[in-house]
Amino acid sequence: MLDENGLPIRRDPKLVALATALWVFTSVLSFLEILTVRAIVLRVYSHFAVTYGFYGRQAFAAQGLSSATLVIMGIACIGVAIGCGEYHLKHFGQPESWRLFERTIAVELAILVLALFI
Repeated sequence: MLDENGLPIRRDPKLVALATALWVFTSVLSFLEILTVRAIVLRVYSHFAVTYGFYGRQAFAAQGLSSATLVIMGIACIGVAIGCGEYHLKHFGQPESWRLFERTIAVELAILVLALFI
């Protein structure tokens, strides 16, 4: 990145290490949450299956739903990891970058807390 004079911006190595560690943490946590979201979807599906009595004939639908959840979450996690990495690279040290870390971690923690209650 260049400043208004066209010179390279000096970055504090501690902030670079912190931003890199937070990005790696959020990326790894998002990939670990794939299984958590899959478990949430299957729990909700099994609740309705038992409640409405179609649990015997819908086993293949549950497997398909599980596979679809894995694929969708995998694509979403890769997109979020790449998108956030690019955003932080361009907006390093700005308040928007730290707010994105804050929001990403808040959403990931909300998913983990939601898994405790479902």
